[in-house]
Amino acid sequence: MPYIRISLMKPQEGHADEVERLNRELVGLYQGSRGCLVSYLVTAADGSGETGRVSVWESEDDADRAANEHRSLALRSQLHLRVEEGHVERSFLTE
Repeated sequence: MPYIRISLMKPQEGHADEVERLNRELVGLYQGSRGCLVSYLVTAADGSGETGRVSVWESEDDADRAANEHRSLALRSQLHLRVEEGHVERSFLTE
């Protein structure tokens, strides 16, 4: 049963390009990780300025392993310094 992670955020003013770059790097990192079925950079179509990532994994363990890799932790740490409060991280099980 695939496991889905969604991360949504709004860049702080003046940091949109850096937030996009960091998210693209995370998407690429996850695409090469064991158990990742697909990973996408997403941008809101409603003009809200939100952006983020969606990734689909073979299991929660695979997603956790990738998220806890040193490079992932470093990129996510940089990202959190450049986005507004209220960053949303959600996970879903599929049937």
